[in-house]
Amino acid sequence: MDVDHYASRGLDCVCGNLRMASRAVTSVYDSHLRPIGIQASQLAVLWAVAGMPDSTVKDIARRIAMDETALLRNLRVLEARGWVAMDVGEDRRQRLPTLTDDGRDIFGRALPVWQRAQAQVAAVLDGTLKQMNSQLIKLTRAVS
Repeated sequence: MDVDHYASRGLDCVCGNLRMASRAVTSVYDSHLRPIGIQASQLAVLWAVAGMPDSTVKDIARRIAMDETALLRNLRVLEARGWVAMDVGEDRRQRLPTLTDDGRDIFGRALPVWQRAQAQVAAVLDGTLKQMNSQLIKLTRAVS
């Protein structure tokens, strides 16, 4: 394998480009969300919990393509902040996260801020936001 040939071609790597874009875009969202005290990664988890009522941690993890243990760690942080409650399912091993009143409040306050961050990123994409999101979801579902 010609290492020197490939060393200069890092920008051809889908994984590398997605990771680089993820860090940059997360930074944009975090800078918008910082004044209200939430991070983009936390908002994403709150959003998943809000959008999947009565779902287990396992179901939510599968839906957002996140490792179950990593999701549980994130949920514990949100629980400590008073934004999520962890109920026990019929099977006592199951955990069912739900938004608390404070969680609904921070989620509601974050949405208009998220919209501003979304608009900033969308402006760079020249009207291709819907297509890009569709392709990213397609990719995620195909490989997870």
